Amino acid sequence: MTSFFNLNKTLTRPKIRIANRILLIDVIAIVVALLYEVYQGQLETQTPIAISLLFSIFVGIVAFILFSRNSEHIFVSDSYRLIPTSDTNLFSANLLSSFIAMIYVGLVQLVLYLVTLIPYWGQFGSAFKTTMYFLYQSSNKAHFAMNVTLSIISAIVLAVVALLFFWTSISLIHLTGYTLTNFLPDARQKFFRFVLYIVVVFAFGYIYTVFANRIGDIIEHFHLFEGMSSNLYANLFLASLYLIVFGLLESIGIVYLLKKWVETEN
Repeated sequence: MTSFFNLNKTLTRPKIRIANRILLIDVIAIVVALLYEVYQGQLETQTPIAISLLFSIFVGIVAFILFSRNSEHIFVSDSYRLIPTSDTNLFSANLLSSFIAMIYVGLVQLVLYLVTLIPYWGQFGSAFKTTMYFLYQSSNKAHFAMNVTLSIISAIVLAVVALLFFWTSISLIHLTGYTLTNFLPDARQKFFRFVLYIVVVFAFGYIYTVFANRIGDIIEHFHLFEGMSSNLYANLFLASLYLIVFGLLESIGIVYLLKKWVETEN
């Protein structure tokens, strides 16, 4: 049996290569955009960080999509499904490899933020101090440091859990549809998969709506920073727990489909 560590390393390599291509394009795009701003004579101290932040949104979206595509290919690929390991290990290592690759992208983006923030550092420091002072004045001063720390930690936990939840949701939808198409004649499979992709979009939209509504309820406690209290991080942790439970149920469904129904592509 292949060890989980070696399996994860094997699945992570192609995703890191994908990440490197995305990040290379990102760096080139930032440099070109800055040169264009210089040419236009509109380069200001905040321009580099603004461009970096804007492009990072597209980097995150593209990375998420390509990692998802790679992960779903693994589930139906002969070369990966024939690896001597359990379906549970394959699913777990696949999910972890996507997360590692996304963390890698995030760390590189953080470095780009810091580099492009250098010209704006003085103004940023002043704005940061002003923001923290405003938070301090509008919060429970006795527990301000603890509340801020726990709020940041809970927000990070929620972001990580939400990312994994979206990946498990995509995998469950994909494998369910893939299983259903195997019951159809070959002539109809392509058409059904086309219809299925449309269904996936709406299904993912529904999942996002449910998640967004939940987050919307939480944000009400943070309206105009007036909710910097235990209610904020307690609700963020509660939202994380909510997604963990649903994610675990989806994971059980995915492993069941891999064991019983999902066949590799010819």
